[in-house]
Amino acid sequence: MARRALRLGARLPLWPSTDHLLPADVFDEIAAEAEAADAAGRISDGALDRLRGVGYFGLPVPVGYGGSGAGLLECAAVQRRLAMADPALAVAANMHLFSLGLAVEHSLRRNDACVLLLEAIATQSRIVASAFAEPGLGGTILRSTSSARRTDGGYVVSGTKTPCSLAAQCDLVCFQMEADPPEPEGLMIALLPAATEGVRVEPTWDALGMRASGSDTLLLENCFVPDELVFHRTRPGHDADPVFAAGMVWFCLLTTATYLGVVQAALDAVGEALRTSRVTYLDAARADLPTIQGLLGDRVAEILALDAACTGLARAVDLRDGEAGELVPAAVAIKHVAVAACIAAVEDSAELVGGRSYARAGTLARLWRDVQAIRFHPPTRPASRQLLGRWALGQPFVYELSEQPAPENGH
Repeated sequence: MARRALRLGARLPLWPSTDHLLPADVFDEIAAEAEAADAAGRISDGALDRLRGVGYFGLPVPVGYGGSGAGLLECAAVQRRLAMADPALAVAANMHLFSLGLAVEHSLRRNDACVLLLEAIATQSRIVASAFAEPGLGGTILRSTSSARRTDGGYVVSGTKTPCSLAAQCDLVCFQMEADPPEPEGLMIALLPAATEGVRVEPTWDALGMRASGSDTLLLENCFVPDELVFHRTRPGHDADPVFAAGMVWFCLLTTATYLGVVQAALDAVGEALRTSRVTYLDAARADLPTIQGLLGDRVAEILALDAACTGLARAVDLRDGEAGELVPAAVAIKHVAVAACIAAVEDSAELVGGRSYARAGTLARLWRDVQAIRFHPPTRPASRQLLGRWALGQPFVYELSEQPAPENGH
């Protein structure tokens, strides 16, 4: 029991089993291809096919509509497990789950055609690219520079989405757009077939880490978006919208769970390295040295606390224990703390192993590169620390960075 947490594939009791959702051997097969995918800088088509074959892309869709009916806690557990196998694939697929979570939260509040879109995604194993990132937005999804002009039966949209994971592999694109000229509920979320005329992908992704996440640039050039594919509307900048609030909670927890999987993969690798590496003049394995144990324990303490916080809040969401807007500060806080804790856990653990962990072909070097990407997922730390500070002072807060006094119409 003393070493269980550091063995490959170990599962903390805090996290539910995912075996009823995805077979364990699928993760092993994906893990076997992760290093090659990173070296090539592109997602493994075989890994995506495996996820299609086991129903991954319909995880949060209700069973009655052809999905697995997984709640946020189960989806987060799957993300953690997938990231242990292939972090880049997990980060890319996380955007799919976020979009589906947003659509599920919408369908719980509004009985409309959104459920038909969810059913099609689940039953046909469609991949959804989440195209919310845009140049100049600073990470907010409450606004858009993608201009939507009203026309008969829908909108004509143009804009740039980058980085957009799974841009070249997706069947559908989920994105926000803003009506021009403005409309009362002019910020809209739509699901558009990737084969739509005017949708184009530029292969621009060449990054330090998460190299096999397929996060390229997606261009919308005078694309027609029918009204029936617009599944949510709200006021631009209106973060009191309950669907956006729920989406923020889903994204923060799914993202945190994904990077906790990266950390667990690093701990697995570090544990094995420390047990097999000896300090000759002490005639002892590194794993048996109290100094090494203590330093590793400091990092593990932070990660276990995040595991507990992430699973606890996800369980509260599934139980509908409070409105989504009330849970946003806690979700943002978990993700905020995870940035420093996950990076430190991987970096310090690798340092304990010594210089061989810095080898380019080594697992730890790849995980060190991958974990750095947690810095850039919204809400980024400048925005989240402001939100949490205003919340603690009882002031209205928003989900995006603001250099103005706290808004009267915020939360």
